[in-house]
Amino acid sequence: MSQESVERIIGRAVTDADFRQRLIDNAAEACKDYELTAEELAALEALDADSVKQFAGTLDARISKSGGAGFAG
Repeated sequence: MSQESVERIIGRAVTDADFRQRLIDNAAEACKDYELTAEELAALEALDADSVKQFAGTLDARISKSGGAGFAG
């Protein structure tokens, strides 16, 4: 696994509210389709949910899955 995959997961989390909530609730389950090391999964599990939600709220709705067309991550 690479930093690229972790970045993709974080990017998806800030643009896809459903995925973000799944990541917050159960990172291992939300990331089961990604090949992560134990350290990478632990880092994702340690993300501060409020900070991720707050950052997601600052994004332009045009790049958010919930704000229109969005994009699949």
